[in-house]
Amino acid sequence: MIVGRIVFVLGLFFVFFSAVAAVVMLFTGRGGSVLPWFGLLNGFMAMGVGDLVIKANQTVE
Repeated sequence: MIVGRIVFVLGLFFVFFSAVAAVVMLFTGRGGSVLPWFGLLNGFMAMGVGDLVIKANQTVE
């Protein structure tokens, strides 16, 4: 259960910082990099995996 929560929180942090980087990138005119958008996708996937692990552990107990 703790592993799922850790992965979920890490994904949440990754989404937050990638979203901040994407917004800053849009307003500074440096729109050449797509890395913050892939970071955002990666964070959402980590949050989903963490949620699945949490729910799988809840059904076992």
